[in-house]
Amino acid sequence: MASVNRHFEFTSRQLKFLVVLATCATIMGGYLLVKSYAYRTERSVDYPVFLSDEDRKFTGVFQLDPNHAPADSLELMPGIGRVLADRIVAYRQHSRFKTEIDITNVNGIGPKKFEQIRPYLRIRP
Repeated sequence: MASVNRHFEFTSRQLKFLVVLATCATIMGGYLLVKSYAYRTERSVDYPVFLSDEDRKFTGVFQLDPNHAPADSLELMPGIGRVLADRIVAYRQHSRFKTEIDITNVNGIGPKKFEQIRPYLRIRP
């Protein structure tokens, strides 16, 4: 701070205010940067998600392992609400999901729902 004060004659109170102001600006800039990448806009681009060695390509932003993901995260998948997320958590307490298709064993998740959430599922060993 002494080098700044060599060029400008700030009081110690003014220097403290500048430090606080610079810190706030840095925090707000970081927040706005994260927010710009976190929320979808009209111009947002879908990221390709490759689920296997096949040549099929799905679109999604994230993948979850239903064996480990918390219920709140499971709710982020399309068509999965609190009730289905709780059923997935209850199911995995007595049986593991070995493949993505095993999630259809959960009451309320049929073939249509499975196709809807399939790009977001990834079973990890």
